Amino acid sequence: MSFEFPKKVKENNNKLFKKTSYDIRAYVGEPGDFFNDKAVLTPEAMYSAGMLTAGMVFNTPQESVSLKEGDTIVVGYDNGPTSKILAESFAKGAASQGVNVYDIGISSSGQVYQNQEQLSAQGHCQITRSHVEVTTNGAKFGIGTQGIHTYLLGQMNEAVANDSFSPRNTKSGTITDKAAEGKKVYFEKMKSIYKDYFSKRDNSMVAVNVFGGTGVQYVELFKDIFGETVTILGKDVNVNAGDLLADPTRKEMLERVTGLQAALDKGLRVHSFDLDADRGSITEGKDALTLNGEGHYLGDNLAFILAGYKLMIAVPALKKKLEEFNVAREKIDEIVKIASIIYVDPRYTSSVKSYVEKELKGATEFHRKGHSLWKETITSNMNKMASLAGFSSIKEFVAKTGYRDIQIEASLHMFATDTMDGIPRDDAVENIFLLEKVLDEMNIKTLKPFFDKMPKRFITKEIRTTSISNEAKDAITASILDNLRKTFENKAGFSIVEFDGQIRVDWSTGFLMYGMSNTSPKLTFMAEGETVKERNMVLAYIMALHNEAKKQEKDDLPMDVSENPFYIKDASYEMNKPDEVDFNDERVKEFIKFIG
Repeated sequence: MSFEFPKKVKENNNKLFKKTSYDIRAYVGEPGDFFNDKAVLTPEAMYSAGMLTAGMVFNTPQESVSLKEGDTIVVGYDNGPTSKILAESFAKGAASQGVNVYDIGISSSGQVYQNQEQLSAQGHCQITRSHVEVTTNGAKFGIGTQGIHTYLLGQMNEAVANDSFSPRNTKSGTITDKAAEGKKVYFEKMKSIYKDYFSKRDNSMVAVNVFGGTGVQYVELFKDIFGETVTILGKDVNVNAGDLLADPTRKEMLERVTGLQAALDKGLRVHSFDLDADRGSITEGKDALTLNGEGHYLGDNLAFILAGYKLMIAVPALKKKLEEFNVAREKIDEIVKIASIIYVDPRYTSSVKSYVEKELKGATEFHRKGHSLWKETITSNMNKMASLAGFSSIKEFVAKTGYRDIQIEASLHMFATDTMDGIPRDDAVENIFLLEKVLDEMNIKTLKPFFDKMPKRFITKEIRTTSISNEAKDAITASILDNLRKTFENKAGFSIVEFDGQIRVDWSTGFLMYGMSNTSPKLTFMAEGETVKERNMVLAYIMALHNEAKKQEKDDLPMDVSENPFYIKDASYEMNKPDEVDFNDERVKEFIKFIG
């Protein structure tokens, strides 16, 4: 017998279970008035999500995945004001389908992923808004190594829209408090891997900014592994007050963390988390937080380091191990070819691709954004390499070779395969230990001298500005993408790559990117050039396209200069009125002439 979902869940179906998204992210109401009539993500919505996750059979191109009666799912959540009740509702929905739930309490996404394996569970769910406003919350979930995203969320959407979900006629599963045990096994694993190494190292120049988020739960772990000389920042930050976000990409947020600038003045290297501690940045240098100061390193910056480590250290070590196991030469060559791929996020500076291909003699491939999608690719590669090497599983491959793959998104999701089961996870807590170890192996004492040697381009950050609605966002994006396709396709010297509602156009000295967020009503774009003048031409061109498309959709929201303060504060852009840029702008005319 099929289940009829609550009216409000059905009304908000397309905002909850979106086949274009890689998780759930939706409005929960306002502080003091959460789960009001306008709220989309409500306890009843999360109960429905729990039912669907536990009770559906999801069809992927390779296989079907599902949780069975008697299976277990790990549920954790961040320390936001609506997260616990949403997690409890998800747990009840999952339990209604005969699936047991391990509630691990406030925890990082990385711990949730690791606890699935450590507690012998078959699925996971993390309730988190990550780095967005307190008026929004979300959920990331998966079964086995399969994340529930995009087309699988679309299957949930269809089940809700058509009332085609048939609940199990079964005894309810149990909900068990595993907060203490989950943290204990996670801590023990981290200490078993890293404590001995760091006990022999001077860690006094390391600082960790927990940013008031779930990272607070791991202060004891950092002190245990790094020792008492490690500096802990951000324990008292209130990320739920509404005016400060735990966003490690944004200098204007970092500069408000008490003691962070003082740590930079002392020469410390500061690692900062987002709310659920699955993303992390590195900041170093006393001028790093100034508007144009160097020293705040994001995903494409860290990609230089990780690519170098992978191609100069990790892959040669893997090749040597395979030779010791007498793996056939042709198999080793295939494995090395797979292991040597550096995945390039379309939001990276183009100089990463140039550095990998020209300096490191490696191979690059553009990858769609989305943490679940990156993990799927890495898992697939690990399976291929294990099979080629003649091992029965990824786990055996890792145990015998010690190989770890590491890749990173521009958004700071860094994926490292596990030392025990070989599954990739974006665990920013563990990644601090891993990154510090990688820097040692690369003989990088401080970061600026390393980056001074890297190829330079002038690039904007990923510019994000709110549209009046998701519908307007979709229409504006579609219009601009169509315009860019027609302008650049088959044009000599220009290449186009499209991904998840975004487009990137590259040429020898720069690139432009335009698209939309899959998780909020925001439009996003970037511009890069070999010179400041070229960057400004590219940005002016994008702004002209953007402003024209907004007019067509009657979207009168101005550029969000609070999130993109460079428009006002950085005179080098010469664009303090971005909403007024049109096709009569001389820079736009010059860029049109430039592209021929």
